[in-house]
Amino acid sequence: MMLSEHNRNTLMLFLQQKIEEKAENIVDQLEKGEMTDSLTYPPNGGLTEEENLSLQNLKNDPTFKSALRKILADNSAGVLFELLNIIDGTTDPDEELGEWTEISLVDKTDEIAENAEMLHDELYSKYWDWKEISTDKK
Repeated sequence: MMLSEHNRNTLMLFLQQKIEEKAENIVDQLEKGEMTDSLTYPPNGGLTEEENLSLQNLKNDPTFKSALRKILADNSAGVLFELLNIIDGTTDPDEELGEWTEISLVDKTDEIAENAEMLHDELYSKYWDWKEISTDKK
């Protein structure tokens, strides 16, 4: 079974919506000085005092705010584009990251729903595995 046209269309529109919403939200939080409390990635992160001070420039510079929003949106879109390339089978992850046998994005059925794993639950916890692999490459 393939992904239905209506689900594919809705998914692509949802991704566009989230790219814009997240970029706008982050820039708005930065402008208000609230962003540092809500950073979730990388999990060992947070901004330094110097980084926070540097971001104060955002409050007085609408051009900087606009540029940052575009950079954030472009970054999000780029990551999603790479994810969709992997799902489409037009690229593969680096071999150092693990075995890969390709995947498919399909409409959910009752059978699939029973055995579905929640991928979003693993995103942040896998950071440390990736960090170890990326450090070993250097």
